[in-house]
Amino acid sequence: MRTDEHRAALNDPEVKARKSAALKKFYEDPEARARNSAAQNDPEVKARQSAAKKKFYEDPEARARNSAAQNDPEVKARKSAAKKKFYEDPEARARQSAALKKFYEDPEARARNSAALNDPEVKARKSAALKKFYEDPEARERQSAALKKFYEDPEARERKSAALKKFYEDPEVKLKQKEAHVGGFCIQNITYDERKKYCELWNPNLWRRIDACQGNRSIISGKTKEENGGRALSRHHVYWQEKACCVWDEDAHGYYAMIDIGTKSKPEMYKHYINGSPNKFVLLTHEEHGMIRGNKKLGTTKLTWIKTLEDLIETKLDGKCFYTEEEYAELSLGGRFTGEGRKVGHGKLTGEQIAIVKKATGFEPDINFS
Repeated sequence: MRTDEHRAALNDPEVKARKSAALKKFYEDPEARARNSAAQNDPEVKARQSAAKKKFYEDPEARARNSAAQNDPEVKARKSAAKKKFYEDPEARARQSAALKKFYEDPEARARNSAALNDPEVKARKSAALKKFYEDPEARERQSAALKKFYEDPEARERKSAALKKFYEDPEVKLKQKEAHVGGFCIQNITYDERKKYCELWNPNLWRRIDACQGNRSIISGKTKEENGGRALSRHHVYWQEKACCVWDEDAHGYYAMIDIGTKSKPEMYKHYINGSPNKFVLLTHEEHGMIRGNKKLGTTKLTWIKTLEDLIETKLDGKCFYTEEEYAELSLGGRFTGEGRKVGHGKLTGEQIAIVKKATGFEPDINFS
């Protein structure tokens, strides 16, 4: 056990400065780092360390002493204060961030880390340790009590919530998460500091041509703005890609969109290949726009609705969801469209489409609205 004098000596600014300088000098020396790495990875050294740790953790008294020390209010208060001091120091955070960034930008370092994590022996040992832990009723009870105590503290919950919110609002974090699930870069991974930026061609000019081509009615229910409670119908990108008019993901097999068919906490990306033009838009009511995100209880996903909307465009809109500028000009008078739009909906919905829409909305869609 450290005495107060020992702790005071360790916290002496001069002592800390000398230790810091010595460590910095050590880690800046490639040869020293190589020697340290070789020593740490020496099978004999690792075996001795493992045996010592195993001997320690198999001794109930040793574990009890360690637990008591870790749970000592003074020890916890000092640790908490030290961590708080560190994370409140912008320079300290910047140094840590720079060090981690440098590590993860080094392909060799990432490869070593990945190899270590994916080593069958390492995974087997981790799995065995976790299994042993969760098979111990006392261990599970201790963990449960600790978690319960944490989540029953309103301040602790609030701190964690604020930290997670700040973390997940970071555009770089969101980008890395998406790339991790997709396995690389795709256009839908692009994030912005401001509100989502749409394609330059996504403007009133195109909106008018979409509205006119679809008769100013929802493709699912046939409702107009008035029947939507006076609220304008939403113009929805079928493939959830805001820059659809200007840029698309494409490979040797054609255009595709990466669609998240998982949940918010567990995204699952699916590569959906597109038949025909990738520029597909539909009009929807506010309720329908929320509905097409999918519903786990109903067994629908974004992909379910994408396929349905593709079929609706073919059957109700004859495959055409917006007018070209030339077509719109022919139907305009003085630059303004004069009618309610074309009469669409002569195609029939399939039984499966009707069932999906009815199940999700509670009503049977008007197949031939006009």
